[in-house]
Amino acid sequence: MTKRLPSADQGVPLSWFATTLRKHIPLYAELTFLAVCVRMIGLLEPFVFQVVIDRILPFQREASLIVVVVVMVGANLFQVSFNLLAAFLGISVANRLTLELGTRLFDHLFRLPLRHFRRWPVGETLSRIGETDTIRAFLVGLTTGASLDLFFTVLYVAVLLSISGQLTVVVAVALPLQAVLYLGFGPVLRKRLRAQFDAGSRHQARLVENLSGMTAVKALTAEGAMLSRLRQTLSHTLQASRRVYTMNAVSGQLAMLCEKGVFIGVIYVGAQQVFAGDLTLGQLIAFQLIAEKIAAPIAGFSKLWQDWQNLRVSRQRLGDILSSTREPFGEKNRLPAELEPRLEFRSVSFAYAVDQRPVLDGVDLVIPPNSCTLVVGPSGVGKSTFGRLAAGLEVPQGGTVRLGGEDLSEFEPESVRSRIIYVPQDPYLFSGTLRENLQLRCAEATDAMLREALVVAAADDLVYRLPLGLDTPVGEQGNALSGGQRQRIAIARAVLQNPSVLILDEPTSALDEVAQGRMVGELMRLREKMTVIVITHRPDVFSQRDHIIDFGTGVAHADA
Repeated sequence: MTKRLPSADQGVPLSWFATTLRKHIPLYAELTFLAVCVRMIGLLEPFVFQVVIDRILPFQREASLIVVVVVMVGANLFQVSFNLLAAFLGISVANRLTLELGTRLFDHLFRLPLRHFRRWPVGETLSRIGETDTIRAFLVGLTTGASLDLFFTVLYVAVLLSISGQLTVVVAVALPLQAVLYLGFGPVLRKRLRAQFDAGSRHQARLVENLSGMTAVKALTAEGAMLSRLRQTLSHTLQASRRVYTMNAVSGQLAMLCEKGVFIGVIYVGAQQVFAGDLTLGQLIAFQLIAEKIAAPIAGFSKLWQDWQNLRVSRQRLGDILSSTREPFGEKNRLPAELEPRLEFRSVSFAYAVDQRPVLDGVDLVIPPNSCTLVVGPSGVGKSTFGRLAAGLEVPQGGTVRLGGEDLSEFEPESVRSRIIYVPQDPYLFSGTLRENLQLRCAEATDAMLREALVVAAADDLVYRLPLGLDTPVGEQGNALSGGQRQRIAIARAVLQNPSVLILDEPTSALDEVAQGRMVGELMRLREKMTVIVITHRPDVFSQRDHIIDFGTGVAHADA
């Protein structure tokens, strides 16, 4: 059964991250040890000042002063060394966590069904992926910084009590005030953070859309209109960020006001105790220095509270991805090796959204094995949807798709898609070389095998005329090649995998007559090894086809 995380409303559980964090407990222990050493050395400084003021300066003990200075130099050298080690170890831990968490997230993304990626624009998905860093940073800070802050807060309070109970009460008064402050601001801050995220996601989605469609923008001379839209989404993002910043600034300054009040209170009450002889000047200075140190953990808790508000939003946004049901990779059997390449649709219905009219409704058809079958019909009747359903890229809401009599939904998706390959009309090439794109699923393919596949796609002359041949870079999304060249490379890539059924969507739409004639002839010869299905608006080009399936009649049927 496919595992599913709690709903997106609950957010991704912290246990999803804890699984990775637990693997690095030894490194956390080392980080904690270094942090404890640094803080313990820092705790010596106030008492050194106390000794200097109360024991050395009044009696002008120069020899003792030299000893104290030497000790302080040594202690500070150790402190700097420990800080450097902690910094190097910290970045190492952060990188390992980011790598592992990123890998797990990408693995989950690749296993999601295609319908998931229709929920948001690419930019919004990228924003949600970025929330991994926010949660990772919080958990690392919680397991190291926050736990140490709690320990040292207790330790500092104990030390302060040993110096002066009355002054400690002055310091302690600020703690509940700060707690009330952040609890009061929390809900409002969380609401503003959510609005900031939504605005940022919309802006990033718009930016990605414009960059991806820059050719269309320029062709339509729509630079001004697109700039206006980007300016609008950026303005909304900045307004949302300003509201968050204002809230943080107000709460931060109120917290600082509490700290200043503590400082003034310590100076006043401490001075009264010095006047009364209950406290030495050195003790007062030491107390104030330690009281300042306790402000750091308190500030850490304050930041932790703000980060917790960020975390709740981040968990919900990332949960939108991680709560989605994955495809059953590795949970079902693979298709049997020897299956007749006969493709069947039995009462297949499909809609891209539950509230939309079905693209296909009750489709029944049989495509004989080792044949060349054309799929024709006007635009928008579901021809490409048929190809996606046949290849297992989409799942029908009703009916079954079968290969050799076997229901494809009962088998592992990767197994289905390696046996039935669909090449869309506008195929996608990945950045890299032609060779890397061709060998994407066939890394062991030799140059001879590559040439054979290129011949079938009428792309051999195209490739070997290039100065770098197979090592020619194709650019981002293959934009260094023309549409027809990308199409032929994608067909060659599919042929190289030797599928049982090859489905080509408008394979000749961007070809000249010579390349078109060559490809059609090669596709006819492919029938000896596989079933070939061609989705086309030009059936006359494929004069040697075996069957035609016409989607334009309202009911798919086959004609010899």
